[in-house]
Amino acid sequence: MPTKDATDEKLLLDIGDEAPDFELRDEEGNLHKLSSFRGRRVMLSFFRYASCPVCLYNVDRLKQQAALLQKAEIVTLCIFRSAPTMMQRAADGTNEDTHTLSDLKGSVYKKFQVKPSLRVRSIYPYKSAIFGKYSPYVDLKMMFKDVKGKGRDEALLQLPADFLIDENGIIVDVFRSETPQDHMEFERIEAFIPKGKRCKCKQKDCISPTCRETYAQIRKDAESMTWH
Repeated sequence: MPTKDATDEKLLLDIGDEAPDFELRDEEGNLHKLSSFRGRRVMLSFFRYASCPVCLYNVDRLKQQAALLQKAEIVTLCIFRSAPTMMQRAADGTNEDTHTLSDLKGSVYKKFQVKPSLRVRSIYPYKSAIFGKYSPYVDLKMMFKDVKGKGRDEALLQLPADFLIDENGIIVDVFRSETPQDHMEFERIEAFIPKGKRCKCKQKDCISPTCRETYAQIRKDAESMTWH
């Protein structure tokens, strides 16, 4: 059942609710409808705007994640408060089961109750964006073009969110971020992947925590054997 947010008396979409249907265009103008993916699991990620350095950093991380989800036949949908023409950088390098979608006016954000917050102005990681890990993603010209115009304040104040949706269109997990840079932890996403389709590479640099933990245990066991 929907739950109440501490700052809002309206009911929020929650685990067990049916995901509202929507139809949005990708960076090439192609339409994608959520209900067309019934029968498959879907990860639905709401970002801020497509030229946001923090978002682009997280999109690059998500592309690694999406590759694992694709192997498990899970669709990844990434929504931005930007026009389709602004989303090419975010869409570059994605696979055929990952779609970058435009919601310039925020209608789907409203359906899923993914809200902007005035707090973003005080908690945005400006220092990291200018000097730190987000700095390679900064393009001031593109950012100005992306957020200019009437009604674009909400894009600047937008917070991210993630929804995991099962084969029947039911929400099975939700993450609503309280900061501009956070998204759902991969441990929760990994639990969404059917057990038989989870990564088993056991590599130290795998995005899967289970693989990294298995690798560490194998190394520990091997080192222990060499001392006996």
